[in-house]
Amino acid sequence: MVVAADQSRPDSSSYLQNILDAPEHPDLRRLTNLVEHLFQVPVAYLALLGAGDTVVARIGNGTEYAACLGALRLDNLLAEPQLVRDSACDLPLGTDLADLRFAASALLRSSSGVHFGILVIADRVPRPGFSTADFGALADLAGILAGKMELRMIASLALESELSLRDTEQRFRGIADCAPVPLIYSRADGACLFVNQAWLVFSGRKVGQELKRGWASLIHPDHRRRTVAECWRAFEAHRPFTVNAPLRRHDGQYRWTLGKGAPRFREDGSFAGYVACLIDITEYRGTPEVHTCGAARCPCGRLCPLPLG
Repeated sequence: MVVAADQSRPDSSSYLQNILDAPEHPDLRRLTNLVEHLFQVPVAYLALLGAGDTVVARIGNGTEYAACLGALRLDNLLAEPQLVRDSACDLPLGTDLADLRFAASALLRSSSGVHFGILVIADRVPRPGFSTADFGALADLAGILAGKMELRMIASLALESELSLRDTEQRFRGIADCAPVPLIYSRADGACLFVNQAWLVFSGRKVGQELKRGWASLIHPDHRRRTVAECWRAFEAHRPFTVNAPLRRHDGQYRWTLGKGAPRFREDGSFAGYVACLIDITEYRGTPEVHTCGAARCPCGRLCPLPLG
């Protein structure tokens, strides 16, 4: 029977990609159309900014008036919202909006101060009755546009970061699988995230059997509680550890192993988990092989040495 994958927690990269796959310009065009309708103006467009706060695109209606609106100067538009109720009396001497008599702008800025663009509305007739409340409503709409663009920017950065992390993990796993000794990699709560190929060769089990707390079942029952307790004490203290314990090999024999673990820390200093390796030291203990007599343990209930050959 095929069991469907758990859909309750969608893959985060797919979620972020869905945000980025949604067409941006049509959505922005619909929003500028809404601005045009609300304020009853023939000119309503969004000037998108690129590197150096230069205009890289204009979306909306009346973009052909951009050259005329240049009289408002981009540096002034970026410094504060601009409002010209009647160009015949509100503009400085020597400036001209051609046949436009009214213009207003609102800056699209992220919560961290990044300039996304400028929302501009204009009309060929003056608007002496354009109130402070109207100007505030224009700023609110600009805030909605900025929020949408910030979400897209965050999604892009998050996806880039996640893909970079995945690439790093894949490279680590590739290197770890080439290691000649068994390796185990855990997260901050102690659950196993990864074991390398040498570990699987030693245990003879599937990856899924080793993940989370599954690896501990390899430890001989007489030593399991002690071994796990030693590892956990080191884990809680975020310090390196060394532990000796017999682990069951793929052929059913218990081999004395030396486990050495070291804590992992993120760039900000927070604890991320552990990485540990196992070394078979059976021969070095003077008991080349240890086993449980037959299919069961010895009557004494302990591991018994059995010389090879």
